[in-house]
Amino acid sequence: MIRQLWGIFLLYVVYGIIRKISSAVESISYKKKIIFNTVWEDPRLDKEALKINKHDTVLTISSAGCNALALLLENPKHIYLVDRNPCQNALVEIKLAAIKNLDYNSFWKMFGEGLLPNFSTHYYPLLRKDLSPASQMFWDSKAFYFDGTGLKRSFYWRGTCGTVAWLLSWYVRVIPGLHGAIQVLLEAKNVEEQKLIYHKFVAPRLWNRVINKLIKSEVYLSWTGIPLPQQKLLARTAGSHASIGLWIKEQIEIVCTELPIHENYFWRVYINGSYSKHCCPDYLKQENFAKLKASVDKISVSTQTITEFLQSNPDVKISTYILLDHMDWMAETPEILSEEWNAILANATEKCKFLWRSAAHNADFVLGTNVTFKEKKAQLQELLDMDEDTAQKLHPLDRVHTYTSLHVGKLNS
Repeated sequence: MIRQLWGIFLLYVVYGIIRKISSAVESISYKKKIIFNTVWEDPRLDKEALKINKHDTVLTISSAGCNALALLLENPKHIYLVDRNPCQNALVEIKLAAIKNLDYNSFWKMFGEGLLPNFSTHYYPLLRKDLSPASQMFWDSKAFYFDGTGLKRSFYWRGTCGTVAWLLSWYVRVIPGLHGAIQVLLEAKNVEEQKLIYHKFVAPRLWNRVINKLIKSEVYLSWTGIPLPQQKLLARTAGSHASIGLWIKEQIEIVCTELPIHENYFWRVYINGSYSKHCCPDYLKQENFAKLKASVDKISVSTQTITEFLQSNPDVKISTYILLDHMDWMAETPEILSEEWNAILANATEKCKFLWRSAAHNADFVLGTNVTFKEKKAQLQELLDMDEDTAQKLHPLDRVHTYTSLHVGKLNS
């Protein structure tokens, strides 16, 4: 009983902290902090939908670089990573530098377990030479993230999303039986077993009145990297649900009861602060490390918006765009979205492929974008052939399961 009271008290503290800083985070953190310390999109769907090959030149948003490395294993011609947040690019660069300079065991400890003892004093000097000046400046003061010291021992509890995960991990540990039940759930051998474990042992402990109050408040959304325009799209998606939080609760329950959780490394890393050797991204598997070392120079990183990068590199022709969910951020600024798509189309090859995700049910606000292509004005929907069958087949299999829709298309001219 005492432990449960402490858990409730801790969650109220977390709730208070998030309320105070959530509004400030959206305005200051996107260029000053790592928001995403791991990518929150399932690359398995991307690879199946796009069929990346050795002829493809890919442009995607950097985020934490995990999915770019997954795509690198498909042997594309080149991958351009673009992100307006220099901290995200600093994370990508140190990941690339670690692949170049470390052995597999050290790389695994750093990004598989989230900590490499003595990183800042012993390993970081080996990597620093392969970082840009901006990334050197960032990691000169943040290399301790990987040391495994202090209260936040894992790198995956750093950054804004990581801090949320860290706070909730403490809560999970003080609610009697909850941490153990989640660990049993993660090791379930099949969906039927995990469904039983979830409903009998996890759900009654997890969804108590304090957690339910927190998710109804939605004050945590900005702190987890969801900007206001996307929150509005998500609110419309939630529809008959009382709040976005209750819709998210439903998605978590789908992850726990309908999709194989033993391979769901996305949720595992934020629950435990680390991956396991049998449940981790492909770029962390030992059998892929040599291939990454041999091809890591195929990735280049730019701290710009997509529009800025494409306009400043008109000779770079892209055959595949993976746009994550970032167009949701421009749902209320169609003129900016139009400018970006004009740049995208100007640099696109014939039959260029596109993939993006959204908090919206449909892609109307994207496909209705006004563009100019080959000196003719059009709406984007006139230029793209959307593969709705592939999108609808793959989307339910998404192991993250926090996006409402997946969109796959190809340039038709």
